[in-house]
Amino acid sequence: MSPTPNPTLVVSASAWSRVTNHANTAATSVTDERYTPGWVLDLVVSALGGIDLDPCADPQRRVQASHHFTKEDNGLEQPWKGRVFLNPPFSNSKDWIRHLSLYFASSTVTEAVVLLPVMALTNKSSRLLLREQAEGFILLERKLSFLDADYKPIGEMSSFPFALVYAGGNFHKFLSVMGDVGIPCVINKPHSQIKKMSCAYCGKPFTAVRTTRKYCGTTCRVEAFRRRTSC
Repeated sequence: MSPTPNPTLVVSASAWSRVTNHANTAATSVTDERYTPGWVLDLVVSALGGIDLDPCADPQRRVQASHHFTKEDNGLEQPWKGRVFLNPPFSNSKDWIRHLSLYFASSTVTEAVVLLPVMALTNKSSRLLLREQAEGFILLERKLSFLDADYKPIGEMSSFPFALVYAGGNFHKFLSVMGDVGIPCVINKPHSQIKKMSCAYCGKPFTAVRTTRKYCGTTCRVEAFRRRTSC
């Protein structure tokens, strides 16, 4: 007899905000110098098959990534690509999530794992990531003990829960690696065919119901046709 799989919670994006209303907002008072525990990094490396970029790297570049952006590099001013692990600063996670979403939408970032307090999943800045890009996440049951600026354990962060969010094409592998450390949650996407696209003529972003759509409107489609036929 095959083993019984771990239960998976299917969460609709619209209903998720009701689930997280109880989350403790004490995260705003915690220092940004909180580095990811080693056991989390090991799992992320296994889930992604390697990390290409850590855009919020600590001074010693502890994350086993091919490229690192430290505070001095300012990852928000740098291009991102490949497989990304993101543990953004508590004080400004929204800008980092938006930056990730931008490069994931352009297919420059191919896979990403993001470590976030659960309450951050309902922020406006997380909507594109959670509703259209992420396949799901793990609600961590194991308490996190981050490292401080001196690389010493801060102590278990028990006042609020954390999640590891995954975006990419290998969600089943992510679940198989992460399933033992938390509750797997699959994001229900009733409008999965709706995509954010860039117009092939004017370059402006638009929402497309069909992934084969190339232009934001009739004007651009006609102008593109004229350009092709005039050559």
